Amino acid sequence: MRSLVALDSVDLRTLACPWCGRVPQRATFGWKAVRDGKVVGVLAAAPASELGGPYPPGSVVVVQAWVRREDVRELIGTQLVHRAAAALINRRVRCVVAPGTYGVPDCRHLPGAFLDKLGFAESIAGRQWRLDLRRTVVVPDAVRSAVTGFARLLRPGRPAPAGRTGRGAHGS
Repeated sequence: MRSLVALDSVDLRTLACPWCGRVPQRATFGWKAVRDGKVVGVLAAAPASELGGPYPPGSVVVVQAWVRREDVRELIGTQLVHRAAAALINRRVRCVVAPGTYGVPDCRHLPGAFLDKLGFAESIAGRQWRLDLRRTVVVPDAVRSAVTGFARLLRPGRPAPAGRTGRGAHGS
């Protein structure tokens, strides 16, 4: 069983990338995927305002992301990005910026094809991708319940059970 856990800057300083040994630099928050007590993946981020650089106002930048070699292809990276996006929408963040590459990726430059599949748009050719959270659909539970109830009304009802037709009380 795998769980996703929020991290602060202190936690992040203890989580080195298993591929290169780097700890996230300048990250202030993030999430980790944990299975059987072991960290199997991390997404570390920081507000763009704290980093400087060519980032849109109100954005958050992924400064490091990794998944252990033996856990690649289990959608852990996807789950970490989804968790981050969900949390950041609630914080009124406008977009998530991720450095990427179509070349050889590392923990600070994510695979461009991976970012494309998750809905990021390439904003600086071959170097930077953005996920616009204002265009991300959020479906609150109340809306989901209303739609489900409405769909139930449109669904045809179950047919009534076939009744027995007797020949009358006298067996005629």
